[in-house]
Amino acid sequence: MVENSSGGAPLYENLRKLISVVDELRDVGLQQYIRLPRIAVLGTQSSGKSSLLEMIVGIDFLPRGEGVVTRRPLELRLVHTPHLDVPYAIFEVKKDEKFTDFDKVRARIEQLTNEEAGGQKNIVDKEIVLTVYSPTAPDLTVIDLPGITRNPVGDQPKNIEEITRNMAERFVKDERTIILCVIAANADISTSDALQTAMRIDPKGDRTIGVITKIDIMDRGTNAKNMLTGKDIPLKLGYVGVKGRSQQDIHDKVKVKVALEAERQFFATNPTYSALPPGLTGTDSLVSKLTKVLFQHIREYLPQIYKEIINKTKECEERLKDLGDALPSDTNGKTRLLWDKITQFTEHYKNFIRGKYDGRTSKLSKEISGGAKIKMMFHDLYKDFLKDKPTSIYEDKDIQRAIDLHQGDSIPGFPSIDSFLYLIHPLLKKLKEPAIELLNAVHMYLETMASELIDKIFERFPSIIDEITDCTFKVLRDEKENTRQIIENMIESEQCYVFTNDVEYMTKRTNIIPQANSGPNQQPQDPQKLFIKEMRDRIDSYFEIVVRNIRDSVPKVIGFFLVKAVQEKMQFALHTELNRSETIMSLLGEPPHITAERETLSKVLDVLRKAKKVLSKDPDLAIPLSKIHETEHDRGTDDSKNVQTKKPVQQQSGGGGGGLFSKMF
Repeated sequence: MVENSSGGAPLYENLRKLISVVDELRDVGLQQYIRLPRIAVLGTQSSGKSSLLEMIVGIDFLPRGEGVVTRRPLELRLVHTPHLDVPYAIFEVKKDEKFTDFDKVRARIEQLTNEEAGGQKNIVDKEIVLTVYSPTAPDLTVIDLPGITRNPVGDQPKNIEEITRNMAERFVKDERTIILCVIAANADISTSDALQTAMRIDPKGDRTIGVITKIDIMDRGTNAKNMLTGKDIPLKLGYVGVKGRSQQDIHDKVKVKVALEAERQFFATNPTYSALPPGLTGTDSLVSKLTKVLFQHIREYLPQIYKEIINKTKECEERLKDLGDALPSDTNGKTRLLWDKITQFTEHYKNFIRGKYDGRTSKLSKEISGGAKIKMMFHDLYKDFLKDKPTSIYEDKDIQRAIDLHQGDSIPGFPSIDSFLYLIHPLLKKLKEPAIELLNAVHMYLETMASELIDKIFERFPSIIDEITDCTFKVLRDEKENTRQIIENMIESEQCYVFTNDVEYMTKRTNIIPQANSGPNQQPQDPQKLFIKEMRDRIDSYFEIVVRNIRDSVPKVIGFFLVKAVQEKMQFALHTELNRSETIMSLLGEPPHITAERETLSKVLDVLRKAKKVLSKDPDLAIPLSKIHETEHDRGTDDSKNVQTKKPVQQQSGGGGGGLFSKMF
């Protein structure tokens, strides 16, 4: 508890009012949905973090031992319950199981740790969430982090220091988190990894509290006075020294309650520490300081918590809107509902392909629009065909052989067109496979996209999802088959009818031989090589023209005969199937989990509305929080004139100009 050192000072009364508000928020269950200010325990391996937490809670329940003990972050939610006879704990993974035996709590923590991190010494970044209800526990939320570990042991990875450091920083970088920096007194404070990390992330020291542990095992003739008073390394919020249970105490099963009394006696009788100013030593002083700092955090972040309540409320209301009302009982009502769902699906499908902004569609996927992704597929068609010359697969002897093979009994010097066809045909055959692969890829993507939308839009009715999906896929298959036939015919025409009007090709064709003998000092060349070069250049030139043309034509065919056709025919096909299918209507029903989700969301909304009521009923809170609410409302309003003409909120007079929060906003 925080003592009223100033004899009923306004600060104490105001802080008590804040904690009462937070207590009420906890009572209505807000902590399940909105993250409240919390404390993260930051320290190096074996710095005494676990012992410190047990002293704060007043219960012996954490795994203990030598070396690496904390191998998963433990989110410890402490609930002060003064009238509770028997303390108990509940794990988030199984909320219906209550532990009153804290030896079993310790065993359960070890079990959950081993399930994720293995039985050796590995460390994983996956939280265990444990709530403890006890009359000895303060109202705090504390995260016990694995200590920063320099050297790997057991099955720990070689970069264990990087892993533990990054894990610690992920938790403590949140400005809403108080850093409880644990430093062993028998180590050099100037080289403390935990303190260096805290000072780097919180350079102003607004949320860092130093805790000096293991004071009782310092070298003889030394003490922690300079550490505690901040003469070594100053901290804005200062340090507190504690004396936890030693390893021998743990082996002897010394109770935490006994250890707390021994700590009080140690600091009270020690000539150095008993002469220090109050508040620098003892677990009680630490809890008092933590509570006060947490109060300040609550005061600072309560407006933000209020915003989160508003936003969470909107999310729940939107989700309830997506789920809709309960299923109609009459046939006409069910039919209208299905028609609306089909229309919703087809509109989302079209918008997603076209890249048209739709608030409903944007909630279903955060990826780029389907049409943009399909265009990316189009862009890659025949990309590899442009890297090398088409005739690079032929050696000169292959081309000469083709010329000789198809020359027949004609006069030499006039290569046959059959030689050209003989060599170009294998190249043209290669065009079919990439085109069909592209068609299959686009078809598969359209199916995947449709399946995801169907699962989302018809999630209330999983029993008819298969029927709707089958009908949708049939439309896609039919249009794919039609498109495939067109593509194959187009490529077959390229293979079986060689022709071009391309001006560039015609120019190259007439310039090949003259260029080979150009120049005043040009020496006569081997006619055979000239013919081979001419044939090679003709094939390369013509094939590049074909690839260039078909690289545009295939995407056009797929885009028009598949992508666009599906958009135009989908809704009619689904409505037709709905009208003639008795199976769909007979299967239509809402599963229990949808009903349960609707009930859960209603409960969450009830909690959020109660929390909002808690914050709104106090006059000192209602004034500033109403401003936040109006600001949020204005941001969501399209009519800017409404914002300009909104009347300013009038503050209540008296009480120091606005009460507790007048200086906060």
